Amino acid sequence: MASHFSNAEWDKINAIFKNSAEDFGLPKRRKDSVIIGSFNIRKLGRIEKRTDQSWEFLKQTISRFDLIAIQEVMDGLEGLEHLSSLLGNDYCIAITDVTGATPGKSGNAERLGYLFNKKKVERTALASDISFDRSEIINNLYDNREQFNQAFERHSEKIVAWEKKVLQRKAIGKRAPSKPSIEMPTFLAFIRQPQSTSFRINGAKNTTPYEFIVVNAHLLYGTNKKEREWEFKALIEWLSLRAKYIDKLYHPNLLLLGDCNLDFDSVPAMKENIEALLTGLNKTVLKSKKAAVANFPLLSEHPKEGILKTALRQKATYDQIGIFSNDPRLPKPADNANAGSTAGGYDYGVFNMGNLIAQALHGKNIDQLSKPQKKALYKKAEFDISDHMPIWMRLKLPE
Repeated sequence: MASHFSNAEWDKINAIFKNSAEDFGLPKRRKDSVIIGSFNIRKLGRIEKRTDQSWEFLKQTISRFDLIAIQEVMDGLEGLEHLSSLLGNDYCIAITDVTGATPGKSGNAERLGYLFNKKKVERTALASDISFDRSEIINNLYDNREQFNQAFERHSEKIVAWEKKVLQRKAIGKRAPSKPSIEMPTFLAFIRQPQSTSFRINGAKNTTPYEFIVVNAHLLYGTNKKEREWEFKALIEWLSLRAKYIDKLYHPNLLLLGDCNLDFDSVPAMKENIEALLTGLNKTVLKSKKAAVANFPLLSEHPKEGILKTALRQKATYDQIGIFSNDPRLPKPADNANAGSTAGGYDYGVFNMGNLIAQALHGKNIDQLSKPQKKALYKKAEFDISDHMPIWMRLKLPE
């Protein structure tokens, strides 16, 4: 089975996109507002890995955004640069160097990037990664030394078993199994360093602009789902501590955009735990008069669209938007209940390209397809576009 959509399939997809993309959650462009979002574009790298139709689909999607954080940018930048060229001279790139691996060695290496519309968004001076002080890491290792020793012993046993399998496979001419990774007993460090870049969004003349430190993150996906939660909580606590003294930041608002790999389906308690964490942070760490208020809209049920899923397979809400701010113009948790109530006002959502493609090819949403239909759609869509769907937030331009 081909890994790309055929020309005939793309014709059907493009017809639906052209006529009713907004029905599937893609935000309309408006002069009175700005669209900010995030999109994990699977293995965004070599141009020839995607078809011309796929690049055009990505272009038409991202052209609705004024600022979008992108994850899984490969070390070779030709894919991101190609996408920027398709978008035209109004769009600019901001990009990190590789994170997630030591240069020259295998690992989870990728870059974190942004595309932004310079007519509405201005890049300002700050650019940095987010990391923990070495002494904190060392203290963490020491305080949890018994748990780490046990984890290392378990890992040693796995390595011995793995080495035996490698020899067995080699003897019969088969490929060696993947080397097992160490299962951590607690959070130690990010698998890929989140990155922060500062941006300004201007309104009409003589208005105060929005100024954000935007944090782009692609957190751990690994098989141990507790590690996913630890990474997310560590990042939120880091942001919350910065937001406690938000008047000292380069810009007075923090905005998290990224793939946090939160799995609500297989870990049902996670959503409740994270909401409790955020509620607790708003009452403790963020309780001072100067501190920001934390708002994660995609953890709230949208008043019109209900629970939003961001994975193409619609099983989980991996991707998140997090706003840490005390600016009265920016949305707080209570505002989520009224999202989308006014044209050009605050709103948030997911572009459900999975349902768009399913409707184009089969006249049904993904959850109504047969297993063979789903399998074929996932294989092509994940290869040609991505296994994640774009998330977004609309803000009224500063007044």
